[in-house]
Amino acid sequence: MKQRLSATLAICVLFLLSSFALAQMPQPFSADMSTTSANGNANMKGKFFMSLPKMRVDMADTAQRQAGPFGGKMSMIVDGDSKIAYMLMPDAQMYMEFPADAKSPMMQRMPNLKDLNSDPCAGRQDVTCKKVGTETVNGRSCDKWESTDKAGKKETFWIDQKLHFPIKSQTAGGMTTEFTNIKEGAQDPALFKVPAGYRKFDAAAMGGQRPH
Repeated sequence: MKQRLSATLAICVLFLLSSFALAQMPQPFSADMSTTSANGNANMKGKFFMSLPKMRVDMADTAQRQAGPFGGKMSMIVDGDSKIAYMLMPDAQMYMEFPADAKSPMMQRMPNLKDLNSDPCAGRQDVTCKKVGTETVNGRSCDKWESTDKAGKKETFWIDQKLHFPIKSQTAGGMTTEFTNIKEGAQDPALFKVPAGYRKFDAAAMGGQRPH
C-alpha cells in the first residue's frame, strides 16, 4: 500500500510542479486527465483544474482501493502565491505539505515551460527542444515538441495553441498523460483550498508513525 501511495504521489507532484512553471494562461480551465504507462501497470484517471496561480488535480488509482489508512482517492493542490503544494487524502481527512518553488528538487527535474512559444527547454540544462510540427489533439490545435536529454532520451509534448499548455505528453519510457473534455472558464476558488477539518500529516511519518 505504501509503495503504491508513494508512486502515485510522485506522479501527481511531478506533473503539477512541471505545470507550475507556466508563466501565462489566457483563461482558467478544467479537464479530464488520464495517465497511462507503456506496460499498463500505472493507469490513473482524474480531474484537473487550473486558475493561475493555482491548480488542482483529483486522482483515484483503482488499484489502491484496498483497506488502509489513506484509501484510494488523492488530490494535489499547487498554490503559486505561497509556493506550497498540498496533497489531500479525503478518505483519511488529512493533508500533506510540500515546497513548490524553483529550488524544489522535483521542479529541477522537469522541463522549463515558461516560454512555450519559443523554446520550452530554455533554462533546462543538458536538454534541447525542437518543434516538429502541428497536430490536432482531441479536437484542439497543438504545437508538437520533442525534447532530448544528453543520454538521447526523447520526450514528446503537444502544446495547445490557445491554452499554451501541454494537453498531451509522452515520456521516453512510454508514460502518456492526456487532457480531454477541456472546459474553459472560471473555477470555484474553494477547489484550491485545504478543506476545513483536515489534519496535517508530516511526510516523515510515512515510515510507520501515526499522523497528528
